[in-house]
Amino acid sequence: MVAQRLFENTLLESFLGSYSRARRLEDRIRKLCEDAISTSDPIELDEILHNLKAALHDHMVRVRQMVAMRRTPIERRRGRSTWVTIP
Repeated sequence: MVAQRLFENTLLESFLGSYSRARRLEDRIRKLCEDAISTSDPIELDEILHNLKAALHDHMVRVRQMVAMRRTPIERRRGRSTWVTIP
C-alpha cells in the first residue's frame, strides 16, 4: 500500500514537473519570437535567433520522445486493435 502511494506520488510529481518544464519552454519560445519581431538591432537579432533555434530544438527532442513512448494502434480487424510501441 505504501509502495503504491509512493509510486502514484512519484508519477504525479514526474508528470507535473514535465508539464511545467514544457510550459516554461513554450513560454520562452513565445518570448523569443516577440523579441525577434520587436528588435531592430541586427546583432541582438542574431543572438535572439540563436536562442530561439536552440529552444525549438529542445522542443522537437521532447516531442520526439513523447511520440516514441506512445502506443499506437496500427491495425484494426473485426473490432480488435493491435497496439505496438513505435521504436
